[in-house]
Amino acid sequence: MGHEGFGSMAQKVIMFDGGAAGHFRASRWPRHDGVYRYEPYRSVAHMRMHEQLQETGSARCYYERDGRQVWFSVVGFPKYGHLQLAGFEN
Repeated sequence: MGHEGFGSMAQKVIMFDGGAAGHFRASRWPRHDGVYRYEPYRSVAHMRMHEQLQETGSARCYYERDGRQVWFSVVGFPKYGHLQLAGFEN
């Protein structure tokens, strides 16, 4: 499914349950609660992220920055291509 063609966007990949669910489209790294634009991937991880949100009200994800995992919860999908995030941990 290679997402290498996304160039610098590959650094902002949203990981869920061991797979890539999408990537953030903003130039800034998400660090605070709020709504962020993202590009969903047609992947099992993205599907599972949606299922987890529907079942429990949140889905715990992370992205890697400077060799560290930054964890956050997806708590909503206000509209297509947008995630509502909360609970950031570095």
